[in-house]
Amino acid sequence: MAHVRAKMKLETTFDVANFVSKLNSDGTTDKYILEDFDGVRRVDARSYLGVMYASAEFDGETYLVNLTEDGKFPTGIDLFRPN
Repeated sequence: MAHVRAKMKLETTFDVANFVSKLNSDGTTDKYILEDFDGVRRVDARSYLGVMYASAEFDGETYLVNLTEDGKFPTGIDLFRPN
């Protein structure tokens, strides 16, 4: 399945905590995941432990996907995108 995804830059525990907080307070029930470059490994993007795992194991190739509304991302998520 093809989908729109946004590359994320989550380097510190502070980044992870802020990212998860932003997703959990976006006011939607959208299903967000983080996946690696190949889309093989996936975690729940609303889970602090899942995002910690992804930031450590996905080799800097971490992508946010909205499974509910393809291509729609919450306001403020650009803070976590690479320049």
